[in-house]
Amino acid sequence: MDITVDGIALLPVIIGVVQLFKIMGFPTRFLPVLSIVIGIVLSYIYVDPEDFKKAFLIGLWLGLSATGVHSGFKNTMIGASNKEQKEQGPKDHKNKPVRKP
Repeated sequence: MDITVDGIALLPVIIGVVQLFKIMGFPTRFLPVLSIVIGIVLSYIYVDPEDFKKAFLIGLWLGLSATGVHSGFKNTMIGASNKEQKEQGPKDHKNKPVRKP
């Protein structure tokens, strides 16, 4: 049985292209769909141009994986930031620590 991982190197490329679209003002709610479309197109071009079904499935997998990697990283960073803020205690509107009387 031959197991290969086709196109895994395209994952960071997809994430990077989607980030460029995000910076250019593309609506964030459509970024996962954009990720899937880019994955399918790149998979068709680079992985298997002769077999559209295989390229479609691999591209779908790559797009969904890129969305999940980005979402997981973002949620981890937000969680770390929230934990750091809780450890530092409450702050006022000028971002200075609030002293208890």
